Amino acid sequence: MLSHRRTIAIALLLSAASPTWAQPAKQTQKQTQEQTKDKATLVREAFASPYGKALTAELGKSLRASADPACLTDKGLAADQLEPRGRDIVITWGTRMLESAFALIDRQAADDAYPGAAELERLKGNADVKRYLAMEEPMRQAKILDLIFEHFDRYNLISRVKLGAVSPPATGNEALLRLDPIDTTEEKLDELAGKSRSKALKRFLQLSEEAEAARAAAIKKLASPPPPLPHSFFKGVEKDLAELCIRSGP
Repeated sequence: MLSHRRTIAIALLLSAASPTWAQPAKQTQKQTQEQTKDKATLVREAFASPYGKALTAELGKSLRASADPACLTDKGLAADQLEPRGRDIVITWGTRMLESAFALIDRQAADDAYPGAAELERLKGNADVKRYLAMEEPMRQAKILDLIFEHFDRYNLISRVKLGAVSPPATGNEALLRLDPIDTTEEKLDELAGKSRSKALKRFLQLSEEAEAARAAAIKKLASPPPPLPHSFFKGVEKDLAELCIRSGP
């Protein structure tokens, strides 16, 4: 059961980070490096979104409430420095989590490449598909943010890092929950797909579903040995948080 939960968690990370996971079977070192850059860009852009800014503000509140006052004085840290520095820490570790999750599946994908990946990639250049992906972006960004903060909070709880939770499900912050664009974006996408007569878009959505099935099959092969739980990718973040006077321990 634990192995099953782990593979589901990895699947969520992968689906959040990219609208289409499928990759061509053979990739150059440059292509691999570009994909890594893309993940870092995805995380930065997610944090620059309205929802990302709201979560960053919530992180700042948590840091200011949790930081040790005497430590702040000793380090000469002002309260208004905590939010931007904390944001950079979460961006760095969140990117690392996505990269680590993708590394697990990329090794499997090299042997079980989705045959429609090249066509799927070409279709992204179609105007109707571009419009669909542009509309999808707020949802993708929100999923990235939710997963990063969910597992950041979980790691801090398990590791006894004395930092208050940030993610809306953990805090019950209704204002933040209302800012989450996932539901409204899904409704708009369903409406667009239902009304569109674009053959390219319909083909793109069909191939995307097939790619999703291929991804699920590939992830199942990770069950032995089981992949690490996503929150474990944050191991060591407490050292960076300690620089912001966030204590850990009993």
